[in-house]
Amino acid sequence: MMLSDTPQQLLDHRAERLALTGYRCSMAGYEHGDPQCWDDLWTAYVQDGGLAFACASMGSLHYFVRSLRARLGQGLSYYPQSCRRLCRQECLVMTLLSAVQHDDADVVEYSLQQLTGAPSSAPDSSVVCAARQFVDHLSQSQLHLLPVPLGVIQSIVEKSPCQSACPFLRH
Repeated sequence: MMLSDTPQQLLDHRAERLALTGYRCSMAGYEHGDPQCWDDLWTAYVQDGGLAFACASMGSLHYFVRSLRARLGQGLSYYPQSCRRLCRQECLVMTLLSAVQHDDADVVEYSLQQLTGAPSSAPDSSVVCAARQFVDHLSQSQLHLLPVPLGVIQSIVEKSPCQSACPFLRH
């Protein structure tokens, strides 16, 4: 699979699908305070990743999302779980996870800068440490996110439309 593939094909890639489902369900759970969001996530992780993966990864996923929310406040956006597209911030979150998994410091820095609006304070910030824990669980389960070159995410950020234009965007 190549990065030029459509978003629909990208989400057919198991690692990306599990990471994005985790982000979306966790964000919805925090936003709505509805335990059904976490139940949906648990079910998706058990069905797609297996019980061992679900047990091992849920804590680190929630730690990552909580760290991201603490760093960025309530300003994170996400699409509904069933949407086959990604919003700008989801692209950045997925790129951040991929860059951490592939030890790409330049892309980690760029993703954090775009998410926070300011350069990250340190390469070992709490968000990066939390991301590392989650992607380590992905790696242990032989789930590898596709690498995202810096030029690709820069192009996505430059071309992304105003986030408020999409009626499905949650934030």
